[in-house]
Order: sequence, then structure tokens, then C-alpha cells
Amino acid sequence: MSIKRKFILTLKEIEKIVNTTNLDSRGKVKEILKFLRKNFEKYNWIGIYLLQGDKLFLYEYEGNRETQHKVISLDKGLCGLAAREKRIINVSDVSLNPYYLECFPETKSELVVPIFKDGIVIGEIDIDSYKLNAFDSNDEWFISKVANLISEII
Repeated sequence: MSIKRKFILTLKEIEKIVNTTNLDSRGKVKEILKFLRKNFEKYNWIGIYLLQGDKLFLYEYEGNRETQHKVISLDKGLCGLAAREKRIINVSDVSLNPYYLECFPETKSELVVPIFKDGIVIGEIDIDSYKLNAFDSNDEWFISKVANLISEII
């Protein structure tokens, strides 16, 4: 199966989670993150941060352990950069990026995609991978679509 096809099928499954009536918003987000991590091996840690004032607060995550970065100022890290500049940040080798805030020593690549509501950044999806060069334009497209779906429930 091509990666594009897998992304499209996954989006249909995520839409089902978004539209389910037996979970609250946080439960839906948790299920989406579990589904993503289970279906995409290179998505080693996935977090949703919500923007409040000039800080990002960890809302929910899926990974082997919790990050120490539960609150991130907009002037810090790749997460702050993505929210501040309202754009996707895709870093193929975090060891070479001066903005990178280390969460886990195993992390090699990071993808941060803003979540927009009515054209305003309300949060972001942060994905760490233990592989170098883990994310490409297909991942950016896909996670942007996931961000759009998540914006409907938070």
C-alpha cells in the first residue's frame, strides 16, 4: 500500500474517532494519538500542545514516557517557533538545530504542525522520531489534515 493511500485511510479512521459520541474531547484526542502511534512506527512520541497566552501547555500525549516540557514559552524550542511563525517545522536532524529543546535523548527528527481554528493558532501537534530524516512533505500534509480534524474537537 502506498503511503498516500495509508494516510487517506488513516484520516477516515480519525474522522470516525472525531465523530464518535461515546468520548469527550480529551478522550478523542487520546484515541487519535494512540491510533497514529500504532500505525506509524516512526512516530515515536506524539504530543498535543494548546496555546494559552504566550505559552504552550501539553494537553495530551502518546509515547513511552512523559516529557519534561509540559509548558513551553513561545520564545523556546521548535514548538515555540512553529506557533510563533504559524508554520510547519520539520527538522531532519535535531542535533544540528539550535532551536531544539531535548525531550528524549533518542530523538533524531521532529515535526511540529500548528493547529488552526478560524485562522488563529490554538495549538500544535509535536512528533518526535528516533530516526534521522523521518518526516517528508507527505507527513507534513498528513499531519496538517490531522490537525484540522483535531481543531474540530478542542
